[in-house]
Amino acid sequence: MTIIIANAFGVLSTICFIISFQIKSNRALYVIQSVANVFYGLQFYLLGATGGLFNMGMQIVRNLLLLKYESWSWLRWKGCAPLFCVPSLIYMFVTWNGWLDLLPFIAFSVGTFMFWTNSAKMIRLSELVCVSPAWMLYDLITKAYGGILTELVILASVVVSIVRFGWKGLDDPEFR
Repeated sequence: MTIIIANAFGVLSTICFIISFQIKSNRALYVIQSVANVFYGLQFYLLGATGGLFNMGMQIVRNLLLLKYESWSWLRWKGCAPLFCVPSLIYMFVTWNGWLDLLPFIAFSVGTFMFWTNSAKMIRLSELVCVSPAWMLYDLITKAYGGILTELVILASVVVSIVRFGWKGLDDPEFR
């Protein structure tokens, strides 16, 4: 029964991610993805996948901080992204159980570096080539089937947003 409830949270996460990539504003994307990450984190919690849970929590904090990217000048400092990855790295080392622990760290870190660019193009590109594939593999191994659905939808949604807005259109200031 726990696996069914866990994966139901994964489906709720999927719905939020579908919406997030179809919105022009990075700010709205951060808010909606934070809600999605709460559901995704609940899924990992119920499945006992603590690396995923920890990194979902970190993503929520990251996304909420990035809402202030334009108004808090210290957030635009290039050193913020690597510093923000340090807790994830420490958590991975402290709880190390094998190579599987690398996947949430990689997904979170690459996503963090790309989100800090505040570039809609870079955010979507990182989702396509690294972030979603890393999470999908982690989901598969931890039996987070709702998460697999989420990542497939994220990948499709990113492609749709690129087609819808155009690759060059993602550079438009409206996306900030």
